[in-house]
This record gives sequence, structure tokens and C-alpha cells, in this order.
Amino acid sequence: MKNHRDIKAETFTKKVLPEKYLMRMREIFGEGYEDFVASYDRPPIKGLRFNTLKARPDTIKKLEELWELGTVAWCSSGRTYIEESKDRTIRPGKSPYHAAGVFYIQEPSAMLTAEMADIGPNDKVLDLCAAPGGKSGQAACKAGFLLSNEIMKDRARILSSNIERMGCKNVIVSSAKSEELAAAFPEYFDRIITDAPCSGEGMMRRDDTAVREWSPENVELCVCRQRQILREAVKMLKPGGRLVYSTCTFEPEENIRMAEWLCNEYPEFKLIHAKSLYPHEVEGEGHFCAVMEKEGSSIEASDLDLQASMKEALERLYKNKIHVLRAGVQKGEYIEGKYKKSKTKIYVPSHAEILAMGPEELRQGSIDLKSETAALRYLKGESIRLSDLSMSDYELFSAGEGEFTAVSFDGYALGLGKYVNGVIKNHYPKGLRQL
Repeated sequence: MKNHRDIKAETFTKKVLPEKYLMRMREIFGEGYEDFVASYDRPPIKGLRFNTLKARPDTIKKLEELWELGTVAWCSSGRTYIEESKDRTIRPGKSPYHAAGVFYIQEPSAMLTAEMADIGPNDKVLDLCAAPGGKSGQAACKAGFLLSNEIMKDRARILSSNIERMGCKNVIVSSAKSEELAAAFPEYFDRIITDAPCSGEGMMRRDDTAVREWSPENVELCVCRQRQILREAVKMLKPGGRLVYSTCTFEPEENIRMAEWLCNEYPEFKLIHAKSLYPHEVEGEGHFCAVMEKEGSSIEASDLDLQASMKEALERLYKNKIHVLRAGVQKGEYIEGKYKKSKTKIYVPSHAEILAMGPEELRQGSIDLKSETAALRYLKGESIRLSDLSMSDYELFSAGEGEFTAVSFDGYALGLGKYVNGVIKNHYPKGLRQL
């Protein structure tokens, strides 16, 4: 696989960075300052992380070769890639595999946090500042139960959509302030991920807004906000649990000194591990992560009961009037049958149910598209006339006339359709259709 660190792009323009920012970076990096500044001459490193709930080995190998993917040292399911050449027909974000949740597009450095959390299959996990959902999707693959929270309502909706696309069954998505959650979940979680709002210096190479908004005053504001969030986070951690704090900035006050502040402020916590990734040293935009453990021990469940855990969590959320956007996999509904004037009620799966289906469930009733072109047409909202496809372009599994059926691509669920007279009528959600 490829090493993308030193690739240059002729169209990439060097950013003009704030002078005060450069002065601070010179103090931080010392002899490494020139290498750090030179990293801004290179285009941003892009990344994707294969969803271990779905991605098959053959698909991973195929896409590694197709997109010339590179590895991510700190995440076995992570890959790096560069901007596609003009002759390439499709980019990762527009691929049917992306729509099916086979992978999540995620900046490589950001994959560090969930890996350092050391999440086990019986752990109850809180992702406190979760949108847009990369870390939550990563954590959900490892956790027994995950509460994924985002305070901003519009960002919480994006988070919920991404959790749905990844096919996660063990996640509740909420939108609440940290103090509201702390009141509902005292000493409840085994792991808490706090990817705190920060001054965003690790986003400067790929986001001009991060450059414009940077200031020493904003750094100080972020420090205050981070401490406020952490004060609530510590209340929700079980004895013996671990708090994982991360940012995408290079400021010591927001990084290692924040971790040291927490351990000084709360003596029951000790710093286990801290790691910094810098753009001139790794294939990524930069990240900081610290793991702090709370003293004591808690009774470990030999087997976490997911349904009981979700029920308990929901009761706490509703009791405290916390907004819940998603709880596990949303169920479909029964509707009056319309085919041949039948009045028998038929069950229509939700989009979430379709995306959470595995290979065996899909074989019980679906159409599997083998043609990428046909899959893209479906994702645009078009109906699929089977007579327009060759026999090698699709496989039909037990779809009866007038029945709703799952539509998949290469064995991965995309959405819902209805089989009528040799045509798959499109029921892909309008808000998700690709133009």
C-alpha cells in the first residue's frame, strides 16, 4: 500500500497563517519548527476507516488496490488516500460502498482516540462530543453499549444519520449538555470519550475557516470550555473506568496541560498514557489524546445484556427529559397492502433496518446489484428496470410481486425498493439521494 506523506499537488496553495500562531508554533516545536511549517506545503492527508461491522476482506483488498490506499499505523482498519486523478470514475465519498456503510471517511489522526480508549465488548461507553460520528462508529464496533451525544441539534442529526449508515445496533444518540447527562448517569460508564471543542489547529491545512477563526483569545476560550466539559465527564465515570480526552490542536494548554490539570483537580485520576500526532511526522493532520484512569474497581459483567442496558439508559434519558434521536435500530411499520387491492397489512422495514441487515438476512429477500452504474442510479432515486440490466448485473433473492425488498450492492444493503412488474421501484430516502 501507498505512503502518501510526501505527495505534493500542483494545485495546492500554501496557506497564509497568522503570525501569532507561527510564533507559538516556533516555541512549541523548536528545532522541528521548519519541518512543521513545511507540512503546510503538502495537501491534506485524507483517510477512510473500514467498518468492521460490515466490510469483508475481499472488499477491503479490492478498494485498497482501486484507490491505492495506504495504512494508518495507529488503526488497523484505517487507510489513507490522495485526491483522485481526473480519469478515475468515482471517488470514495460517492461510492456505493460508502452509502452502504462499508467505510467511514475520517481524517487519519482522528482514528487515534477510539483506539486508545481500549474498549471491551462488555463496556458501557459515552462519546460526549460525538458529531459527526467517526469516533462513535469506531467505538461502536468494540463496545457493548454506546451513548453517542452531541449538544448541537443540527450536528446531532448528522451524527444520527452516520450511525444509521454504519449499521450500528448498540447505540443511542442523544442531544444534551454535559451537565444534563451527568445528572442522569452518575458513575455509570466504563469508558468516556471526550473529543473536546478546541482551537482546531489540526484543521488548518484543509479548512480555511480554522485559519480565520484562530486567535490567542480563542485558545483561552477553548481551555475554559474544555475544563467545564471535563468537570461533568468525571462525574459519569465508574471507579476503575477510563476517561479518554482528545483534541485536534497543538496547543499544550489544550492538550497535555489539560490532562495534568484534571489529574491535579481530581486526585482520584491518574494519567495512563498521552500521545501527540503532528502533521510533519505522520500521515495525518495532527491529533492529541490522553487516557486517564479513575481509581477503584467496579464489578465487571461477564456478558453485557444489550437490550437491558439500552432500556436502562433510555429510562434515565427520558426521566431527565433529554432528547433522544435514535435508540438502536429504528423499526419499520405495517401499512395497508395496495397491490391487487389487498387489504392485508404488510410490514415495511425502516431504512435503518435495511442498513443493519447482514448477508444472511439479505438473502431472504433482496435484489443485489452487481453493477456500480446501476447502484449509483438507485442512490440518485431512479427505479431499476431489470430488463435494462444483463443477467450478470444483478441477483434476485425471493422478491415477490408487489413486495418491498432490500436493495444491495455487492452484498451490502443500500436501502428499500418495491418489486413490481420487473421493476424495482425506488424507496431510497429523498434526503439522502445523490445528485
